[in-house]
Amino acid sequence: MAASESSPLPELPKSTSPYILGKKLIACGKYQGLGTISYIDPRDEKKTPRERDYVFIRNTDPHTPVGTLVPNIYRDALGRWCTVLVRQFRPQYEADTVEFPAGFISRRRAETAEQAAVRELEEETTATGTVVGRSPPLTSEPVPIAARLSAVFVCARDKAGAEAGRQRLDGGEFVDEVRVPLVELEGVLEELGGQGVVVDPRVWMFAMGLRYALELDLRGAGAGVNGPDCGE
Repeated sequence: MAASESSPLPELPKSTSPYILGKKLIACGKYQGLGTISYIDPRDEKKTPRERDYVFIRNTDPHTPVGTLVPNIYRDALGRWCTVLVRQFRPQYEADTVEFPAGFISRRRAETAEQAAVRELEEETTATGTVVGRSPPLTSEPVPIAARLSAVFVCARDKAGAEAGRQRLDGGEFVDEVRVPLVELEGVLEELGGQGVVVDPRVWMFAMGLRYALELDLRGAGAGVNGPDCGE
């Protein structure tokens, strides 16, 4: 519910950067707000004050990752390296998107980014996994959104036992799992884009990284063909 006269707008956190002159809150919803930030670019010798609108996540520290992104790989029954993506309707794009599993890091649970990554993978897909690496803090979207993310790389595997083949979606959540061999990823994304599906840029850049790593043979012929240690 948007803030109103009976629901005063919250104060924005003060900045410790000498280049930030001030922040002004324009509007606030349940989870996000819209503000204007006044600043001086540290590379501008004229020190010209500038303004920019930006979106922020409510009740969060702008210097701490609030969400986790879950790039992942696994070997299928044919021995091919694959990745697990998710497809869902995003009303702001008026279309489906295809993305890596992702979600908020729960402060209530005092989660780490790694714990949140495995939880989100298990909720949105029929896979679980083992964490093999974590990124430094990342931008969510550098221009409009002031929120940081952590990317947690996971070696995925199918769930076993009672949860085999099952997602753990919340009520009102509708997510399709998409499994793609890595060597086919770029082509599958092109095909989905042609169908009107919006491709998340991080998935696309993952596909581009795979393509050029193969084309440029960055590690030398035959190097690294076995991939990371997924505990197989």
